[in-house]
Amino acid sequence: MSLKNFKDGVLLTVKVKPNSAKFSIKRNHQIIIQCKSPPERNKANIEIKKELQKIFKREVEIIYGSKSNDKAIVIHNINEEEVISKL
Repeated sequence: MSLKNFKDGVLLTVKVKPNSAKFSIKRNHQIIIQCKSPPERNKANIEIKKELQKIFKREVEIIYGSKSNDKAIVIHNINEEEVISKL
């Protein structure tokens, strides 16, 4: 899986599939986030941050890949076990 402890939280390395029918997270050897929003004018990134903040109830930050389908996302003030249990 693509997550590891990072500074004050957990770093997720994900693949994003925009324009999906609904928001969902799939995980196996890779974390795939499907979002409803299109990848234009930051809409997909905003949806991803909003949905992840709902799930984890923590601050979420996209630190890499704001214009790419491959992203690095930090969930602050959480540990790996909590992230795994909620994915």
